[in-house]
Amino acid sequence: MQPKTISRLRNVSACFPRNRGGISGIALVFLLAVLLAALFVAGAWPKWNATRTAQAEAARETLPSVMFVPAKRGNGKTDLNLPASIHALQETTIYARTSGYLRNRLVDIGDAVKAGQLLAEIEAPELDRELDQVRAARLQAMANRELSRITAERYASLLKQEAVSSQEADEKQGHYTARQADYVAADAAVRRLEQMKSFQRVVAPFSGTVTARNVEVGSLIQSGSSSAAGWLFKLSHTDTLRVQVSVPQSSMRRVQTGMSVDLVVPELGERVFAAKIVRNAGAFDPASRTMMIEMLVPNQQGPLVPGMYGQARLHLTDEAPALQVPVNALMVSGSGVQLATVDKDDLIHIRNVKIGRDLGKEVEILDGIAEHDRVVSNPRDSLADGMKVRAVEFQAHSDKKEPPKPATGTDAKPKS
Repeated sequence: MQPKTISRLRNVSACFPRNRGGISGIALVFLLAVLLAALFVAGAWPKWNATRTAQAEAARETLPSVMFVPAKRGNGKTDLNLPASIHALQETTIYARTSGYLRNRLVDIGDAVKAGQLLAEIEAPELDRELDQVRAARLQAMANRELSRITAERYASLLKQEAVSSQEADEKQGHYTARQADYVAADAAVRRLEQMKSFQRVVAPFSGTVTARNVEVGSLIQSGSSSAAGWLFKLSHTDTLRVQVSVPQSSMRRVQTGMSVDLVVPELGERVFAAKIVRNAGAFDPASRTMMIEMLVPNQQGPLVPGMYGQARLHLTDEAPALQVPVNALMVSGSGVQLATVDKDDLIHIRNVKIGRDLGKEVEILDGIAEHDRVVSNPRDSLADGMKVRAVEFQAHSDKKEPPKPATGTDAKPKS
């Protein structure tokens, strides 16, 4: 025992008075024993604690190590890029309603026309002669009707004087009614041919651009659309264009009428055209499981033309975004798609989950785990439910290196 310790014990013993029966000696021995035990514990405790910590660390090192990431909700705002096809707001093929020869063509491909503007004139001599014939037939029918009317009125007057019989008066009245019907039929024939003659002037049904023509001056024109090659012009309305996009079923609930959409055509650079959703098909295509939506985009003297291919960027908002985990955390077994989670006691739990959209590096989890659950990343096949592991949170490190800074001040060496 060290001299200092003995000196302290003597000082402590001096504090106790000497009593009869040797009680002070027993107390002194007990006190010495307590002090010696305290000194031993004070010296041995750090070593014992360090040994226990080392043993716990060694036991922990023997456990299998797993990396985990917390399950987090995705961003409620996402952009969905889909291929888009551009069409004219109105597009029609113009046919002739009367047969003849093209006398005059007033427009060509690329010309902008207004509604009602004259596009071409057709010459039809046969129709003109037929119209003259039915007009003459109408005059004849009108003369016969007038004569029958006068005769019927005269016989009606004679019937009052009992100069003719009722039978004769009725016959004249019936004859007048028939002649009146003949006139109505002749007049209808004239109006029909006059309407046909008006079709010799081919006019634009709406304002737009002539995108194609199929006739020249002097071409023989056949009325009707029975022949696929008998059309005259193709007209498109391009001041406003229709954009059609097929939206997948997984995103349809977030696409609403009236939403703004950005339209980009790669060949036109980074220019963005503002479009707006106006309608949807109301049913999914059973082959592709997509629904067609239609948007309108203004194109007043713009560079967009019907038939172009573009990309529609839909800005979608999800009020309750789904949980997202790395795609390499998924485990596929006979029980379905599963995830391995580790609790606060570093115990493994295998859970069946329901997955949503595949976002590339991450996948949505619709059911099976809760937010902030620690999900094992890239789990091994040996993991089992209830297994004790050593869990370490995954930390993403940037691979980018900062460029070296140029030497300045005293660090810069002068050139030799």
